[in-house]
Amino acid sequence: MKPAVLLLLGAAWVSAGPAAAAAEISPESGAGAEHWIAVVAGAGRRTVYGQPGLAERRYPPCSTFKIVSTLMGLDCQVVTGPESRLGWDGARHENPGWNRDLTLLEAFRLSCVPYFRKLVGRLKREYVGATLQRLQYGNCDISVWNSNGHNVFWIESSLLISPVEQIGVLRKIFSESSPFAPEHVAMLKLCMSDGTVGNWTVYGKTGTGRNHNSDRLEAWYVGRAEHRNGRVVYFASHGADAGRNVTGPDLRARVFEILAGLP
Repeated sequence: MKPAVLLLLGAAWVSAGPAAAAAEISPESGAGAEHWIAVVAGAGRRTVYGQPGLAERRYPPCSTFKIVSTLMGLDCQVVTGPESRLGWDGARHENPGWNRDLTLLEAFRLSCVPYFRKLVGRLKREYVGATLQRLQYGNCDISVWNSNGHNVFWIESSLLISPVEQIGVLRKIFSESSPFAPEHVAMLKLCMSDGTVGNWTVYGKTGTGRNHNSDRLEAWYVGRAEHRNGRVVYFASHGADAGRNVTGPDLRARVFEILAGLP
């Protein structure tokens, strides 16, 4: 998307204060027509690109949940660092990169669902629920949790979160009063490292899921960007289109163009 098209989509400045109650969008609700939203927040204000009414709307987090699950895994010593492996059971997956014994860093960057199913399956449900409540992670709904380790409450299921809430979670994680150990946040940041654009160094995570109503892929790209002058912004972008698939890399490209245009 060219900057001129972003101008046609529009941008609105709004207060970065407490968010209003988020609209719930279940996986069965459908995306309707094409819609796209990006929220960039920093220095006490946030900019909304695309359709402002979607900033407070909740969607399944899909693989953006790997940000929090990585920290929970480190906190509970399920994994101990970027080189931690959880083993591979030999199952063959459509994504060939998943068909081996991955490290945490590799699994995060390849968005390996089986690795994170195993990681979350080794956590206690009560701990996960309490952590999500502490972070105010969307609706905090992990009701589809089951006992066999194949927990997919974050993939087009019960857990929902809005773009504004995604930014709130990221702010808590990277704040001086983060509920997670500084060394674990540093490990997460290494996993999230996603290149540079202009004067910005970007840390992000994509997420893609299939909408149950439209049968199309919808996606996220969320994270943090640091300017070389020390300025920090947080971003959360979600996109869906009933007529075509939208993927994480699509959203990443849009966010990179926004960041490139920031002073």
